Amino acid sequence: MRYFDEYCEVHLDPDIAPYNWVFRTKEKIRIRFGVHLSKHPDLGQVVCELNDGQGYSDLDRIIAKTEGFTENGFQMFSVTLPPLGNGGGCKYRLGYIDINGKEHTSKRSQILLVCDEAPRSLTEISSVFLGLVNNHHVYGPEPSISMTPSPKDWSSRLFYSILIDRFARSKHIVRSPLSLVKYDLSCPHSSHGGTIKGITEHLEYLKSLGVGVIIISPIYVNAPDGYHGYHPIHLLMVDPRLGTLQCLRQMVKKAHELNIAVILDVVNNHIADSINWPEYGGPPGGEFKYVQGDELAVMPFPVETRNTSLFHGPEYTDMVNQRLFGFLEDWRTETNYVRELLLQHLKYWIAETDIDGFRYDAARHIGLDFWQPCVEEISRYAHILGKKEFVQIAEHAGSTHEQVLEYNPAKFSGLIDYPTYYDVKQSFGDGNWLSGLTDYFCGFLQPSHSYYAGWQNNIMFLENQDTNRVFHEFLNRTHSRDQARIRLHFALACLILGPQIPFIYQGTEQEFDGALGLFHDEEKSSYIGHDCYVREDMFDNPSCTWKFGVINRKTFQPYNRNHPTFLLIQKLAHIRWQYKLIINGTRTLLYENHSVLCLLIHHPLEKYSLLAAMNMGSRDIYNHSFKAPDDHGDFPEPNILFGTSGGSIQIVPGEISLQLPAFAFVLAQV
Repeated sequence: MRYFDEYCEVHLDPDIAPYNWVFRTKEKIRIRFGVHLSKHPDLGQVVCELNDGQGYSDLDRIIAKTEGFTENGFQMFSVTLPPLGNGGGCKYRLGYIDINGKEHTSKRSQILLVCDEAPRSLTEISSVFLGLVNNHHVYGPEPSISMTPSPKDWSSRLFYSILIDRFARSKHIVRSPLSLVKYDLSCPHSSHGGTIKGITEHLEYLKSLGVGVIIISPIYVNAPDGYHGYHPIHLLMVDPRLGTLQCLRQMVKKAHELNIAVILDVVNNHIADSINWPEYGGPPGGEFKYVQGDELAVMPFPVETRNTSLFHGPEYTDMVNQRLFGFLEDWRTETNYVRELLLQHLKYWIAETDIDGFRYDAARHIGLDFWQPCVEEISRYAHILGKKEFVQIAEHAGSTHEQVLEYNPAKFSGLIDYPTYYDVKQSFGDGNWLSGLTDYFCGFLQPSHSYYAGWQNNIMFLENQDTNRVFHEFLNRTHSRDQARIRLHFALACLILGPQIPFIYQGTEQEFDGALGLFHDEEKSSYIGHDCYVREDMFDNPSCTWKFGVINRKTFQPYNRNHPTFLLIQKLAHIRWQYKLIINGTRTLLYENHSVLCLLIHHPLEKYSLLAAMNMGSRDIYNHSFKAPDDHGDFPEPNILFGTSGGSIQIVPGEISLQLPAFAFVLAQV
């Protein structure tokens, strides 16, 4: 029995709420509670906000059945809620009417969800023998929908990262009440209502931009503070505020029709802060916060996760075996039971959604003893479903290549290349010399040691949801949007036409310019980091403010397809898609003189080459010529594919002539 204020509640019965907080449509949703006799309850009642999952909600008061006995001085009541449709939910508060007819309602509220699709236990997921791959038996769930072969041309595509809650709200249904996650448009750390259907409605926008792959943030049901998706409490269910399993399937299907692949971000390292360990008031071995009466806590799903011995306590302090950020519950991935549980959950999402790959969050916080069998098994499972090019990308945020290369034995398809990102970012200096970007474009930053899948198969980025916006880096140095844009366009050309797979983050195309920061918590006399300025809403939300002012400083209409940076990315993505030389060609430096650099991308089997000319400095360069190298033959008149800042290339017999204003980048076919 859980006691609070004048109420008590039966909370450890697995068949009733709130211990069970996900029900089927055919199940009765029952609640048992008591009111202390000193409050003279006459009738018990439950105040419910019922939501049908289609945008319709209703507030109702349901009179409870009075049970003919008391427990520990409490009059007991029970109530059965009215049936709710699949995808619906209910937020309820306990209450009563006293003998004087006065109504009382608890301030505490609980969320109940109704979902027929989401398994509550791994035993509900069928696992059958599917065949042999490389002499290995493959078991797993049979797909619920038809499978689409994953693309073979990953390297030619522009990747685009989406934080679902901040990308797009659906035009039709507001799903915000259907979640434990707090919804508050004015709060930068709460949900703002972005949905999976919102992505579906903007896939044409992404296609127009030139996007060939989207990486979507985790779709799990999350704890109240998990608007971003990285604090899961139910590994097998789509968070209702984001949509339903059917919404996810429809989004993937439409993306595939537009030739856009979908990668799902998954969390194998941890679940949300759910356990009180001995150091924090819990008993030996820890105890779930829900059991101890935390009003914001629930018991995690699937039911197999409801065992504190599956997680590392705070006594573990190394990179792998510790609670991430000191509060997220860290799986004991060194145990076979946990490995199998997490593998089954990964197979489930492939079979149910037809996705084309995984982004593995926090990969360096999980040991190779987990990753090696995981990557191999997921590869075999996807292969037998017809997804032979299924990608598995690791987010390893190591600062050096040596740190990341330690994970070569896992054989990921590629890694998000933080070491190269750090090298490039550190070269920005005062913003008037961008040699780090040209070094990357030319391939000079490739490490001497080999990545398992090759350095070129890593994912390169200039910003993401955990870093400063690259436009901020330039704007902060130049204090001019026009000057910052010139540098941004130079950087995007180096990224999208570079030797690795390019990745951009939502809002790059609209010149979002947020930065990570610190604010002073006056109550605690400490400084706390915040990331809200790099997780801006793509949609209009002028009410969202922070300690330092309004977050959404829009200077343009949302999803503007005529924005100059949108149009540049569109052109660059098309060039990368069209010219396979960018992926498989050799990059040869033809000429370098102070800020001017000229590079040839060529291949012996191709009839043409690509000639790139760049000015990496802030001084305009005009009428600059150099002798064309003899060992590459005669260059014909160039076909200019694109140029920034008015740059151009001309070829006269024996010479290449360049017109390169500050930070101009020109690419030509020769």
